[in-house]
Amino acid sequence: MKNLFASIILLFVMASCSQNIDLPTPDDSSNSVVLAPSQVPAAVMDAFKAKYPTAGGEIEWQKEDGNTYKVKFWLGAQRWQAIFNATGGFLSEKKL
Repeated sequence: MKNLFASIILLFVMASCSQNIDLPTPDDSSNSVVLAPSQVPAAVMDAFKAKYPTAGGEIEWQKEDGNTYKVKFWLGAQRWQAIFNATGGFLSEKKL
């Protein structure tokens, strides 16, 4: 009976501890730096605004390796990600 009770307690403790672990997703980049909008080059910001004039919600900027800039934003109810080079050239986009 003691072993059953100890096993139940152990399972409860393990389950409660595992709920707060944040694992990186495949989209996370360990070499990216979060930027304030004022830190994004004007060419990149202008290209983003021209390509996605209706983007809204929380807009997050990150500087990636190789002078590329990743931006996460909302188009309607869908979350998107786009990548631009340092001169404002569009590189890629995807739904998140």
